[in-house]
This record gives sequence, structure tokens and C-alpha cells, in this order.
Amino acid sequence: MQSTTSPSQTVKPERQTWIDQARWVAIVLVVIGHAVGEVRSESGLAIVISNFVYTFHIPVFVILAGWGARRAEANGKNLAKIWWQLLLPYLVFQVVAFAVNWLVEGKDPSWSFTNQTFGLWFLVALAGWRFLGPWFRGLRGAVPLSLVLALLAGLSPNIGSWLSISRILFFLPLFLLGPWLVDHISAWRKSIVWRVISAIYLLALATAILLLGKDFWRDPFLGKSSYDDLGQGSFSGMAVRLGVLALAAVTATAFLLVLPGSPGAPSRTGQWIATAGQHTMYPYLLHLQVLTLVGATTWKTLGNPTLTTCLFVLGAIAVCLAAELKVVRTVFMPLVEPQKLSTVLR
Repeated sequence: MQSTTSPSQTVKPERQTWIDQARWVAIVLVVIGHAVGEVRSESGLAIVISNFVYTFHIPVFVILAGWGARRAEANGKNLAKIWWQLLLPYLVFQVVAFAVNWLVEGKDPSWSFTNQTFGLWFLVALAGWRFLGPWFRGLRGAVPLSLVLALLAGLSPNIGSWLSISRILFFLPLFLLGPWLVDHISAWRKSIVWRVISAIYLLALATAILLLGKDFWRDPFLGKSSYDDLGQGSFSGMAVRLGVLALAAVTATAFLLVLPGSPGAPSRTGQWIATAGQHTMYPYLLHLQVLTLVGATTWKTLGNPTLTTCLFVLGAIAVCLAAELKVVRTVFMPLVEPQKLSTVLR
């Protein structure tokens, strides 16, 4: 029996705009984490905020990136996207960072593109995940295999920041888990029970981090330190890394569950946040240079450390909002999204 539904009557699936909204909130937390990092040595509040954010903000982006790349194939089209969307902007902003550091701090450029300047490691790592993803998805047991590689990577003291290999392997299991996890989170978000449990969990984690203060061990969550650098033996280091990855996955899931929002972004605010979540490269790349400029001043040592931390948080939010202005995106589009410029010039 033939369907009587015409193509024009076919209902398109509603866009899961909560994912775009989650990207926006996550990039704001990235900028806040970097901003308060400027005053960690002076402020206990900055330490707590930074430690809490670093337990899940990178895993959130990795998981969402894995979901976004779920249909990527191992072909030339995927390689072209990696070049235009990630590697070329990396090269451009690496040069920009060389220039800013030289003008502001008097540092001679290293002209090294295998080791990233502040914050740019994620572009290189994302390129690595998007390249490896299609190959791993063709394997049976891809996630367990990637987890083995993540644990073995900690044995090497030499890969560190070189092409972000350490972090590529560390977060690879979360990237590959992304498609499955995000689809399940979409279903779990409909349950108020799961959302309440997630909120309680995040509150408990924040409380524990607050109580631990400077004693909270943040380094394993960064994914770049070898077991030797962490002062661990091989087996204890693997146990720590396995626990950190599990905690990161659970915390990122809880964060994605508690965020408000619904498919279609029915409110004006929700739609703005969803739209901003499609342009997170702008606050990500532009805030790095702003922080370099701020770091060269004495602002972070002026006044009460707690008040300074609050001002840095507000400043980070302001930078994110400014980076979403149409005029800002138009001016910096050739640097942030060179593929669009190439399209215009054709």
C-alpha cells in the first residue's frame, strides 16, 4: 500500500537546539575558566571556580563534537573541512599569538606550529579527533580500544603538547562516545527525575571542590600530563586516568541534563543562545588574545582578590557577548572562518 503523504507534507525533525545552547554555555564556561585562571594565585574563589569548571567543560565540548561529527567519513571532503575549519584558523591564530606576545610581552616568536600557544591546543586536538573518528567507527569495540590507547598514552613523558597527541588520545574515548551519549541525553532530558539527580550531583561535586580548595587535584583532568609528571606509577596512573575519564563523562552528562531548553528554542532568549552556540569559534579564539593583553597589565593584583575574581567572571561573559555581535563576526570572519572568505572570493 502506497503512502498518501506527499513530500510537501513530510514533517522535518525538530532541531535539537538545546545542543547549540549547551555549546554556548560551555564556551562561556571555558572563557570564565581561563579568565579566573589569571588570578588563581591570589584568589581562593578563583581556584574553586576554575577547578569546578575544568572537571567537565572540555569533556562537554568533546562529547558534543563527537556527536556533531557522527556522519563524517574518511574521505577528501572530511579532510577539506578539517583544513578549512580547524587547521587553517589554528595556523592563523598561532601567528596572531606570536605577534601579540611579541608586542605586549616582548617575547620572540618561536615559529613552532607543533606546540600550541595558550588555548589553541583544542583546534589541533579537534582536527585529530575528526580525522580519527571515521576510522574508529568502522572498528568493533572502538570505544574500549580508544580507552586502552588513552591509558597507554599516559606512559609517555614525551608527547605532552606536541601536536596535542596526549590530549587527543586522552579525550578520544569521549569523542567516540559522543553520538551514543548525546542521543541518550536527548531522551533522558525528558525525565524530571534524571534532571533533579543531575542537579544534586553537580551541587555535591561543587561542594566537595569548595571544601577541598587548593587540595583539589586538577592536573589529571587536563589530559596532558604523563603518569611520571603526576607522580604516579604506571598502574596507579592508569587507575587515576580511568577514574578521571569516568568522572568527566558523568559530570558532562549531568551538566547537559540540567541545562534548560527544549527542541526548537521557542523563546527569543533560547533562540539567541542557540544561534550563538553555532558561532562558538569567535569567543573561543578572540578571548585568548584579550587575556594575553589583560595578563600584561596589573589589573589582577588591584583590590580585593574575591572582588577581582567576580569582575573577571563578568568580563569573561562580556567578551563572549561582544564576540557574538554581527559587526565583530564580520570583521574577524576572514581569520576565524576562512572557508567563508574563500567562498565569497570565488
